[in-house]
Amino acid sequence: MRIIRKILKLAVIAAIVGALASWFRSRSSEETEGEEEEDLPWPPIASSVEEAPSQVVEPNDGSAIEPREWIVCDGNGNCPTTHSIKAKDSSGLYHVPGGTLYERTIPDRCYMTTDAAEADGYRPSRR
Repeated sequence: MRIIRKILKLAVIAAIVGALASWFRSRSSEETEGEEEEDLPWPPIASSVEEAPSQVVEPNDGSAIEPREWIVCDGNGNCPTTHSIKAKDSSGLYHVPGGTLYERTIPDRCYMTTDAAEADGYRPSRR
């Protein structure tokens, strides 16, 4: 019975010491956080240099700003018959009509020829 009492006393003392240590650590970290915040201005100072908007704007009428071999697909994700090669930016692949994944692909660009798609860095789909 004496051993159990001694173990319980030691456990209570260890819990108190642990709680005090945790409390002291949290107080010291709060003090250092406050010091770091004083060094940083708040609210952040805005840059005086205004960023110019991009000069290249995608036209809405379908005309090209610069000569290019591709066009944007329609709202349904279909390419026109004149530009039937579908290219997807996220995969870096292009799909040709009759391919396994051609119908499921919603393209980012539509090309007239495979050479034009490859010139822009796309690879042929394996399916």
